Amino acid sequence: MSNPREQTGTLLCADGTRLFYREWLVDAPRAIVHIVHGLGEHSGRYAHVAARLNALRIGVRAHDQRGHGRSEGARGALRHSDDFLEDLRLVLEDFAHQQGATPFLLGHSLGGLVAARFATGGYAGLRGLILSSPALAISLSGGQRLQLAIGSRLLPSLAANNGINADNLSHDPTVVAAYRADPLNHARVTPRLVQFMVSAGERARHDAENFHGATLMLVAGSDRLVDASGSREFFERLPGGNRTMRWYDDAYHEIFNETAERRARVFDDLSIWLDAHIAK
Repeated sequence: MSNPREQTGTLLCADGTRLFYREWLVDAPRAIVHIVHGLGEHSGRYAHVAARLNALRIGVRAHDQRGHGRSEGARGALRHSDDFLEDLRLVLEDFAHQQGATPFLLGHSLGGLVAARFATGGYAGLRGLILSSPALAISLSGGQRLQLAIGSRLLPSLAANNGINADNLSHDPTVVAAYRADPLNHARVTPRLVQFMVSAGERARHDAENFHGATLMLVAGSDRLVDASGSREFFERLPGGNRTMRWYDDAYHEIFNETAERRARVFDDLSIWLDAHIAK
C-alpha cells in the first residue's frame, strides 16, 4: 500500500457556495468512507480517523459543511433547511464517481444527524452507515423551545453562541486544549440550524425503519452535549438483523478523541465491523 497523503479540493453547490473537502486515498482500496463532522468543527480533525481507515486499505473523504472550516457560508448558518443534506449528496456522489464505488457514510454528532437523515431519506445509495455520538435528540427546555420558535420565525439567521463546553468533549485535556486553540473551530449557531437539528432528528428517528443498510452505532454513554436516548430510539426502530450498537458508558462526546484506552476500544469496534461488512 502506498503512503496515504492528504489532498484537498472544492466543489461548487447549486447556490454558488463552495465546499472544501479533504481526501486520504490508498491504492486499490477495499472500500471507501465519507466522513461528516460535527457542529462548530471541521474535517481536519478527522485525519487520525482517516489514518486508521487507511491502515485497513480504506480510502477516505471528509468535507467541511457549509458555514464551517474552510467551506463558504456564514458561520453556523443555513440558507435553507436541507442545505446540509444537498451538500452531502453533492460531495458523496462526486466521491463515489471518482472511486467507482459506493461509500460507507460515517457521521459524528451533527454530522451523525445529517448522515442518519441522509440515509433514512434515501438521498443516495450507501454501502453502510456509521454513527458516532449522533445528535439525534437534543435536550431543550420549554423556554428554549419557545425561544427557538420565535427566533426561527423572526431572526432565523441571527447567530448566537452554540453552547458547546469543550470540557465535555473528551477526558483527554490535550484534546480539549487543541479544540480551543484551533482557529478553524467556531462557536456560532443560528435558529434555522437548531431548528434543522430538531426537525431532522425527529424525522430520522421516525423514518429509521426505512433504512435497510448495515448500520453501526458508536454511542458515548456519558455524553453531555447530545441526548443519547435519541440513539437508542433510532437503533430500536431500525430493521433488525443488520444493525449493531456499541455503547461506551464512560466516554464523553468525542469518542474518537477520548483517552487512549477508551479510544482504542472504539477504533477496534469500528475496524472489526468494517472488516466483516467489507468481506460480505
